[in-house]
Amino acid sequence: MILKHKYLLLSLALLFIGNAQAQIDDTAVLELYTLTGNIMPTKSSQSVQNVKIITAKMIEKQGAVNLRDVLIKELNIRINNDNILGSSLSLQGISGQNIKILMDGIPMIGRENGNIDLSQINLNNIDRIEIIEGPLSVIYGTDALGGVINLISKKAVMSKEKPSQFNGHSYYESIGQYNFGAGGVVKLDTLMDFSANVSRNFFAGYNPDKNSRFMIWKPKQQVFGNFSILNEKGKLRIRLKTDIFNEKIENKGVPIINHIEAYGNDQYYITNRLITSLSLDYKRDARTYENLLISPSYYSRDMISYVKDLVHPDLPPVLIDNKESQSRNYFLNFMARGSYNKQYNDKFNYQYGFDINLNSAYGTRIESDKGRMSDYAMFACAEFKQLKNFNIKPGFRATYNSRYPAPFIPSIQVQYGGIKNLTVRYSYGKGFRAPSLKELYLNFVDYNHNIQGNADLKSEISNNHNFTLRYKLNMNKKMTVYLDNSNFYNHIYNQISLVSINTNINEYTYRNIDNFKSVGSTLNVSCNYKKWNASAGASITGFYNNAFRYASQYKYNYSPELRSQIGYAMSHKTTKAKTTFSLYYKYNGKRIGYALDDTRQVVQTKIMDYTMIDATLHHPFYSRKLNLTIGCKNILNVQNISSTGSLTFHSVGSSSMPVSVGRSLFCQLIINL
Repeated sequence: MILKHKYLLLSLALLFIGNAQAQIDDTAVLELYTLTGNIMPTKSSQSVQNVKIITAKMIEKQGAVNLRDVLIKELNIRINNDNILGSSLSLQGISGQNIKILMDGIPMIGRENGNIDLSQINLNNIDRIEIIEGPLSVIYGTDALGGVINLISKKAVMSKEKPSQFNGHSYYESIGQYNFGAGGVVKLDTLMDFSANVSRNFFAGYNPDKNSRFMIWKPKQQVFGNFSILNEKGKLRIRLKTDIFNEKIENKGVPIINHIEAYGNDQYYITNRLITSLSLDYKRDARTYENLLISPSYYSRDMISYVKDLVHPDLPPVLIDNKESQSRNYFLNFMARGSYNKQYNDKFNYQYGFDINLNSAYGTRIESDKGRMSDYAMFACAEFKQLKNFNIKPGFRATYNSRYPAPFIPSIQVQYGGIKNLTVRYSYGKGFRAPSLKELYLNFVDYNHNIQGNADLKSEISNNHNFTLRYKLNMNKKMTVYLDNSNFYNHIYNQISLVSINTNINEYTYRNIDNFKSVGSTLNVSCNYKKWNASAGASITGFYNNAFRYASQYKYNYSPELRSQIGYAMSHKTTKAKTTFSLYYKYNGKRIGYALDDTRQVVQTKIMDYTMIDATLHHPFYSRKLNLTIGCKNILNVQNISSTGSLTFHSVGSSSMPVSVGRSLFCQLIINL
């Protein structure tokens, strides 16, 4: 019995040795304002929902390049890797198709296998990342059943005294990663600022066999660009912003050699994303503002296949002339969102607005060559502070979907602060997700994947409960400890999952096969003391779906996580700079479950446990105009873990799943002028 509950006991024990739900290595984090899901800008510590904030300073100290590098260290988040489709996540046990990723409030377009590739989200121009666990479907609509991750871009404050600002960065990692970029902000006149940032990331690929042309981790080149014009005149603030992304993945095939010829089948994946947004904020007075956000987005993914003559390598590759070897699919989204936000008095705030999303899909692999879906919604919420020490926020969303009947979506959030230094939060939300056009129509086939769309899918409906506690313990003037406990329960009806329909050719399709449940708890503590900051902690998540009942298993299967971080800042009296050393630890426990294939046969799934440890050293020079970060990632050199029965494509025909390229050293240099 003790062994059966060892992970739960370990989680309870770690309550007393610590973790921060956000990495609190800077007390200023607690005073940051957040707008994600809030009616008015609110201090994160006073927000009615529990918000995890990761600042640019934390990102820089980690030496993080993309969103995957940051989230892989967080509790309640698991990262999976596919060397073609990219990195995906699960939050509170809920997979990435139910997690909404926003860039300045705009949904990211371009899901592959239901997920946004986290490695495609660059962090060079990000001021902070706000993470809210649990559904925000009332505010953000479909895809927000499991939570929202909002990336907030940096916004330089220019003046006549400082009319311009420039930055540059470079990054090298010993696994063959070379990145560089530059940007700046220029004040065009007294009212208008123009900013631009351009970056290029290059990865050379990796295979333990140095002589093989086939790479397990595919060579990849990424180009990022973002441009914005900001105009502030009186009460009106206008921002026009464009984000551009291009990626090329090179997948060289294993040499095919016979007595006549030697050749390789090579594939190239070209991804393009363009997101343009126009944001208008009108501040009528100190208590009232209106916002209108309009954003057309474009996403395309091409697969181009060649035959390469290996006997005569100087000859150019020959294009394979058949439909199965070539594809081009592109997706269009138009989003318009408006809201009226009013702080009526200190006791009552309210918000109402509209949300429109128009989606179209075209391409060689889209069934019937096209697909369209539109979504129109009205939403409203209010905050009541009439009762002493209570903040109550009800809300609702009414939606019309062009393909699926959408239910009325209610939510309720409650915050209680009647006990000194203790904050209690509870939230309930109903969620709705219509199948995406890719799940309905896209047929994705290459040498490693065979995913067929299913036009008969039903929509997903969910219920989510979250309950959190935060206690602030003032040990003395130099030390403050924060204790956190969060608990959650999720139930998703008609969850869309991939099922195997032909094992001989590795063919999968999407089906509504599961009533999925997850339940879990996280126990945390964090503190700062003089030059030290530390956090550590544990979470445990249980999973259950229809397949458990078929396997005569009626209990949740639990998977633990452990995380810790410790930092030491050494001050220099002459320069007032701080050299910071940080150590990061994350343990992802073994996950065992059950799934159903297309014939309703039970398949046991198992993903083994693994541990990641990173160490970094950060030092600013010349009043933070020059910032150097060096370190070692994946110190334990974890590359692949055992995975059996998992209905994924991480390692076709084998029993392993890729985690990382391996141990590496890195150096990052950031210049701010």
